[in-house]
Amino acid sequence: MSSQTADHTAIRIERLGKRFGAGPLVLDDVNLSIEAGEFVCLLGASGCGKSTLLNLIAGLDRPTAGTIDVPTQGAAVMFQESALMPWLTARQNVELALRLRGVPRAARRGGALELLDTVNLADAAEKRPHELSGGMRQRVALARALAQDRPVLLMDEPFAALDAITRDLLHEELERVWRRTGRTIVFVTHNVREAARLGQRVVLMSSRPGRVAGEWRIAETEGRRIESPEVAALSIEITTQLRKEIRRNAA
Repeated sequence: MSSQTADHTAIRIERLGKRFGAGPLVLDDVNLSIEAGEFVCLLGASGCGKSTLLNLIAGLDRPTAGTIDVPTQGAAVMFQESALMPWLTARQNVELALRLRGVPRAARRGGALELLDTVNLADAAEKRPHELSGGMRQRVALARALAQDRPVLLMDEPFAALDAITRDLLHEELERVWRRTGRTIVFVTHNVREAARLGQRVVLMSSRPGRVAGEWRIAETEGRRIESPEVAALSIEITTQLRKEIRRNAA
């Protein structure tokens, strides 16, 4: 994996292939370029290789073929489970990421509180994970990911286990944080509406093996809501293509 990209490009994936052992190809000839500061949603049916692709971008696994170029500083990853340390407070969980980054002890508390304020959770800084709702725990996980101070944030279905209302609120929070921080975000989801709500670009992946099967670019994303007519229209268009891919792979 190379660690150099052009100034305007955060991630460049070329002719990427991945198989595990002697098994079938999971990903085949994936080509994708993601601009710095762009919000891209990776969408597809279960088993299409979305999470595998995310792990490859994160450097948690190596491709079988092709190349992935990412910024030298690498990427932070946020998963579906918050995976917070249960014996630490929200602030201490974020401080842990700052400590691992090498931030001096004297600066960690203030830095953690600032990051929790970024995700609108400063008032819960001294609560432990069991005292927080699922949505609040994911906000702490987001603050912890931001604490790594990486230019790229990879998110693997981080809101999938949450109820619809909480998920909608976190969509708003994530969009606000993205606009405030300028991070490049790659967001994996199997929820078509979620992808249409969040992404500047939605990339649809086929199954068995995973390839880029379609892309949609959204010119104006500010002010979108999950119930917005433009989100509904885009969801129908994407779902139509997704169903074609599922039928094609079921044949």
